[in-house]
Amino acid sequence: MQSIHRHQQGISLLSKIYCVLIIVIGVTLLYLYDSYTFGVEYTTPGAFVYPEGYAPACTNKQSAVADHLRHKDDNNMRFTVTTPTNYRSDYAHPLVMVWAPSGMSEGLSERFTGLTRQATEAGYVIVYTRSIPLGMKSLTALSTIPATVIDSWCIDPEFVFYTGHSDGGTVSNALSIMPESAFHPRALAPSAMGMQGKDMATYTCPNPTSVMVMHNKGDGHFPGYGSQVANWWADCNQCSGQTVPSDFKGCVEFKACADGIKTLFCETEGNHAHWPGPEHDPVRFFSKIIDIYSNATIEE
Repeated sequence: MQSIHRHQQGISLLSKIYCVLIIVIGVTLLYLYDSYTFGVEYTTPGAFVYPEGYAPACTNKQSAVADHLRHKDDNNMRFTVTTPTNYRSDYAHPLVMVWAPSGMSEGLSERFTGLTRQATEAGYVIVYTRSIPLGMKSLTALSTIPATVIDSWCIDPEFVFYTGHSDGGTVSNALSIMPESAFHPRALAPSAMGMQGKDMATYTCPNPTSVMVMHNKGDGHFPGYGSQVANWWADCNQCSGQTVPSDFKGCVEFKACADGIKTLFCETEGNHAHWPGPEHDPVRFFSKIIDIYSNATIEE
């Protein structure tokens, strides 16, 4: 009887330990979620002030306002589409693709990066993808998503932009240089990517492409990768190799790049898990690229 009683006491103690561990883990996960995600004020779409007298486009598009509209394409790639709340189907919107970090759903990727309100108020249609294991086949499948969105919504194909963190940064960068990619962006802003200089050296330079390479100073997972990739892009973009301070916080800009091309390398404090979007502002970077291209077109 005493042996049974001691055994029961042992089970009771073990159960208490398990309960404490579960509570600690739960509190830790809630803290991390709260620390690394944005609230509804960032994930709720906003209205865009459309310019007066714009030339109507996309007269054959039947698309309407989309508020986190879930979609699955022919390759079983899953993503959400969100437009400005006052979306007009005859205005050619820029598109920002947010590729997901490893293991994240569309919704969690949105809460992690918090770009929806800012992007939609600036006139963008924004797409968040679901994470999938990366490989050449899956990357090629992901590259078809922009064209799928362009087929359904009024998008200016000249103004498609890529961003994302970790795996999302890798996708942003890889799809911009892969010859197998079905679509290449006007500009990209990859963060904490898992590609480094020797990976880039296996690729032929694409056409000069504006880029904001974001890589945290304390990224111990991919140390030094960002500067290597930024230097590769600077060479491909025909820059001088010299840098000057940028008006984007924590960034330097390579000088004398190809006409109209911006090449930035951005660093801030933080480890691999930190999304540096609030510090460097990739949406403002994309809008600057639009302004440069639009002004050049007007001058011509």
